[in-house]
Amino acid sequence: MNYREARKIARKAEHAFSLPNNATLHFIQKKLEAQRGRPIKIAELPGLAGSELCGVLLICSDRDIVLHAPVKSIWHRQQIILHEFSHLILGHDLDGVSSEIASSLLPDLDAKGVLRALARSSYTDDAELTAEALADQLATRIINSDAGVQPEPLAFRKVFG
Repeated sequence: MNYREARKIARKAEHAFSLPNNATLHFIQKKLEAQRGRPIKIAELPGLAGSELCGVLLICSDRDIVLHAPVKSIWHRQQIILHEFSHLILGHDLDGVSSEIASSLLPDLDAKGVLRALARSSYTDDAELTAEALADQLATRIINSDAGVQPEPLAFRKVFG
């Protein structure tokens, strides 16, 4: 699959997900939680620093967990999370992916509670490519949204005309 085909699949998925024009990362999370009937926890995992992985999605029996590597900007964090959310939107979590990665990254986690795990490391397969294409589209929607935008400082027009 090429990126053009992935974008086509991503556009269909985004349309089916039915986001409002003023979508935010928080809104997308809440919508996914409502659809899935369980919470999504998001956390930074310092153990991912310096590794090939920058995000991991754990599908547990009672919740979903998105883990991301330490990041230097809120935009990078958002992109990693959107990528993992995109796997959920695209239904990739329904594929029979092993949960062995959860045990290797989080040895204290009860592996019996992790049903599946998806780890973001490369874009060589179709699932990763389509998830990244959808994450790009969702990020663009959020950036173009006026939700959460701070009002213009009162003196801005005086200074810049």
